[in-house]
Amino acid sequence: MNKSTDSDLDIQAYCRGLALQQIQMLTRLAEIAMQLAEGEGTRAVAAQARAAQPKADEASVQAARAEAQEAGRAFSRFSNSVQRSLAQRTRAAGDLCARDKADRKARRARQRNHVTDALHALIWDAGQPTRDLDEADHHTNNLHERLDQLYRDEDDRIEDRPVGSVITGLACGLGLSDEWRRRAADWSDPPYPPPPTGTPAEVRERRRARLVELMQKTLAAISDRDKAASLQAGVEARLKEPDVEALIDTEPPAPAAARLCRSLGIDFRGDYEEPVEPDSG
Repeated sequence: MNKSTDSDLDIQAYCRGLALQQIQMLTRLAEIAMQLAEGEGTRAVAAQARAAQPKADEASVQAARAEAQEAGRAFSRFSNSVQRSLAQRTRAAGDLCARDKADRKARRARQRNHVTDALHALIWDAGQPTRDLDEADHHTNNLHERLDQLYRDEDDRIEDRPVGSVITGLACGLGLSDEWRRRAADWSDPPYPPPPTGTPAEVRERRRARLVELMQKTLAAISDRDKAASLQAGVEARLKEPDVEALIDTEPPAPAAARLCRSLGIDFRGDYEEPVEPDSG
């Protein structure tokens, strides 16, 4: 292997591939051992049945008993092999899950640090002479509040999104979209819904339309129209990202809208409150 190939090797991905291969092989070994154990178990039961036949001669009985013992020992060996393979597979899967969790936590922390540094630099940019210290402090406090909200939800795999997109969304919500455009090149439903009707494609399109409606309702509640215009661009960009397509399939529109709002650094203003259950009495 040449040096260029060595330098291109993603050791994390390589090790993860080895772990997955190990799990697959242990699964296959367990399956084969289980088939052998089943075969020997069937043979042992059949031999015991022959040995118990009342009209069998002594030689046949002894031969059947010997075969039953032999098959029983083989069954025990193969059963133990199944158990060992399953135990090793469980440990391998647990180790892989732990590594994946640690890797995700590290990537999430790195991304948050990157986003924080970028937006801090944007807020405290010396090239903004019109921004006073009070305004910068306000933006900074607002930034940390928004970051806490964005990264608090562990189910939101924010670390899988491009870091530039995360920064763009928060910059919109912080009213820094113009500054970010200038600097960007420097940085490499309510509960109890009725059951859905129609084809899966029709249901999905209705959910997307409802998500867009809730986001527009949120933007309409923003009094600063310049900020709302910047956020409109941010919403349009977010709706094109792959994670939003997954959200439409896995989350009702209102929780999905709330998650999108967090990614843009704004509060969700849609009808996300639980409705009052009807009085049936």
